[in-house]
Amino acid sequence: MLAAVQEQVVSDQEQPLSDQARQCRRLANVLTLTKQMLVHADKGEWENVTELELERRDDLSTCFAESTSIADSVLIAEAIAALLHLNEELMAKLKTAREVVMAQGIEYSRNLSAVGNYKAIEIDRS
Repeated sequence: MLAAVQEQVVSDQEQPLSDQARQCRRLANVLTLTKQMLVHADKGEWENVTELELERRDDLSTCFAESTSIADSVLIAEAIAALLHLNEELMAKLKTAREVVMAQGIEYSRNLSAVGNYKAIEIDRS
């Protein structure tokens, strides 16, 4: 799917860009950014994911603000389906990372409480 969108972009670069071509280019960029977000998510680089999400939002809102021709609707539907699939993967990674951070926070609180209790016992002994 991404290859079809990118082929459209390459052929569009040879001539002045129409609104359709710009929309296809934006969709290809959104798909590329989403894949980059997944790579950063795999590495735990959540700040990079956030930066790319902000960049991606602009292209997404522009893509869906414009109307599409019937001829392009199949291509755009396929791009949207691919985007939804990638978003689901990204959300699953985010959920897993959130659960890990929550568990770390709970463990940190337990350790902090244990240290506090230990210090209280030492003070009582003094």
